[in-house]
Amino acid sequence: MYKSDFSLAERISIVSDEISEDFTDASLFANKFDIKNFEIRKFTEGRIPDISASTLRELLDRKNLFNYTYTLISPGFFKHCVSDKNKTNQQIKKIHECIDLAKILEVKFISVFTFKRNFRDSKIPEEIYAPLCKLKDLCESNSLTLLLENSPNCWADTADNLLSVANQTGIDVNWDPGNSLASGHRNHQLHLGQLLPITKNIHLKNWAPEIGYCSILSGAYDLASEINYFLDNQYPGYFCIEHHQWDNRKESTIENLNELKSIIGKF
Repeated sequence: MYKSDFSLAERISIVSDEISEDFTDASLFANKFDIKNFEIRKFTEGRIPDISASTLRELLDRKNLFNYTYTLISPGFFKHCVSDKNKTNQQIKKIHECIDLAKILEVKFISVFTFKRNFRDSKIPEEIYAPLCKLKDLCESNSLTLLLENSPNCWADTADNLLSVANQTGIDVNWDPGNSLASGHRNHQLHLGQLLPITKNIHLKNWAPEIGYCSILSGAYDLASEINYFLDNQYPGYFCIEHHQWDNRKESTIENLNELKSIIGKF
């Protein structure tokens, strides 16, 4: 899809618990702003896949009623140390629950992390690759796509480390420029050409050293130029608001939505 025929409602998404962990509340709020695409991560009772039958019914009912798309499931797997093999095996087994939910909710992507980083400048250990590839194979055997998300506390923290792990595993990415900035990386322009073909979802938040995570246009980084780069180069995925402003979730959702609209130029 080219920038000139960009459909705002079809391409903007949000992590639902960035609005509220109560999905009914999140849905009512999102409907006011014509948000119909949701990444699903955490609910009142816990993080996916540990959701109640009533939450699942609510997700299905509102999907059918409002024509929602659930873009991605984020269970938060592989945030622990790779040396904890028992936890790794537990999460590999539990991925089947995520796969079942993805099928029920018609989700295409499952996003995971790349194990806890010991030190900022340590070499990425070879041991992380086999369990990631195991999850990749399990997802692909069920016609789903596994994605890697970069995080400051994990081996794939910056853009270059995310690319390194993605290249080693052949896994596409859930690119989070704010997390890369929080990890000390500054010049994403060097890596956008490599990120573009493997990026299937983009988390949007900015970063400023003196305050931490902040809105798309208020951080230290020119995130607008990066968004425009992806638009200009036919990026086919979602721009997902993930502001991480837990004390004012709804106000921050409106702020980031308006900033994203101003970048895209569609109202």
